[in-house]
Amino acid sequence: WVDEFNSHCEWHGVECNKEGLVVSLTLGNGGLSGQISDAIGNLTSLRRVDLHDNDLKGSIPREIRNLLDLSSLIISYNGITGTIPDGLADLSQLEILHLHGN
Repeated sequence: WVDEFNSHCEWHGVECNKEGLVVSLTLGNGGLSGQISDAIGNLTSLRRVDLHDNDLKGSIPREIRNLLDLSSLIISYNGITGTIPDGLADLSQLEILHLHGN
């Protein structure tokens, strides 16, 4: 059964470009819990992150500032706490930011 999931581009909620780089994570209302990993900053081709209506806790990782192509960040209705990380305002492509309900 592992063979059918060899490519991360075929995972539920993951969209890749033709080079196989992750450009979208759409995992809203997916029953996720835990924290948003600092490793999200390594996905530098990400344009869209939608993690709304889950059970995510902790803060927004400061590494999110590495996502220079990010146009949409939706993490509303979780348990996110803390301050908005420095650098988020510098993401010039960011058009949609939903943080409410945290």
